[in-house]
Amino acid sequence: MDKKSVILVFMIIVTIIIIVVSTVLLLFINMQKNTINNNKNELITFLTEKVRRVENRDQFFNIGNHIKKYMDYRKQNDTQAIQAISKEEVINIDNFQAKEMYLLNKITNYTVYVYGVTKQANVQNDYYMVVNLDYTNYTFSISASSKQEFENAKNNMVKGQYKEDIVIQKNKYNDIVLGETVDDFEVLKIYFDDYKFKAIYYPEEAFELIDVTYKKEKFNNDLEQFKAYIQNNRNTLQDANIVKHGVTKENGITKYIFVDNYNQYYELKETGIYQYTIILDNYTVQSNEQLQKYNRLTNEEKALSNIDKVMKLIDEKDYNTIYNYLNQDFKNTNFPTIESFTKYMKETFFENNIVGRIEVKQEGNIFILNVPYKESLSTAAEDMEKTFMMKLTEGMNFELSFEI
Repeated sequence: MDKKSVILVFMIIVTIIIIVVSTVLLLFINMQKNTINNNKNELITFLTEKVRRVENRDQFFNIGNHIKKYMDYRKQNDTQAIQAISKEEVINIDNFQAKEMYLLNKITNYTVYVYGVTKQANVQNDYYMVVNLDYTNYTFSISASSKQEFENAKNNMVKGQYKEDIVIQKNKYNDIVLGETVDDFEVLKIYFDDYKFKAIYYPEEAFELIDVTYKKEKFNNDLEQFKAYIQNNRNTLQDANIVKHGVTKENGITKYIFVDNYNQYYELKETGIYQYTIILDNYTVQSNEQLQKYNRLTNEEKALSNIDKVMKLIDEKDYNTIYNYLNQDFKNTNFPTIESFTKYMKETFFENNIVGRIEVKQEGNIFILNVPYKESLSTAAEDMEKTFMMKLTEGMNFELSFEI
């Protein structure tokens, strides 16, 4: 092979190598472009179509506060504010309480699909709305929605107008504040109002909120007993307000202990947003802690603690529990039936009894307790007094009788 032929063959080989390398390089670049485009599409999809349940407590109740702000404008009949927040459609409801939220996380916006209830008199209805939050302008808007739209969002099937970022122009009514921590007391009031409303108008739902152990001890797991209890205490429950409270948090559970304006004790445990159980007194379920605390009291202090329990049971109209504490001979002689005892108690005590300073003295193993009580704090209220006799027995139990 002459020199020219060798050079030609070499050039052909080099050309082939260049073509092959170029082809491979082009294929690689196209693959990288496709990967980048795919990743970009996946990122956009993640940012614009990923719906999640709102489980952060502060976020949930802050969004709820935006809705409350709108509802307050509704109550004030502030047409300008209403239209500034809900331009598309005026939401003609009052007393809305959010129960569940799903959030669509977009690039500069949140769209929140909200399920809740409206309360009018003794009627509760489901209602759905959408809250849009613009974190470029720090503004929000509200519009009416539907159960279908909420269910679609819940199942991550977002369609229509809320899929893209929404620009919400700022006005003096629609500003939002970031990073607010929700006050525990405000949350407690929301839950207590929720329980009260259900207890009075939807007792079947309220019964499901009662702590399992307490429900068995207090009501024998009987809905009808619970309904009777609510009926007997309807007026005080309706007017009950929290006057003292304490909060502890441990292992994801928020525990509230609180007392209302009728000196009624409650214990509420929150495990999640609108996931709570409630106990209605501090004596039905006797914990080891309560027993240890009781055992540290003197016998006189035990008698006073027990009579305080009796007076609370009288206010609750829980005559069955008091009846079971009665001395057997006293019961057989004076109140052979629960009906006779109930009649006597209703005739002897007020609807609510304000207890004064109790005098106590001991004769042998019997404590004699003079209990003054009246219907109200008014100086014009009639003063009454009842003398109880009490014998301490095993554990936190006792036998009771009284002057007739």
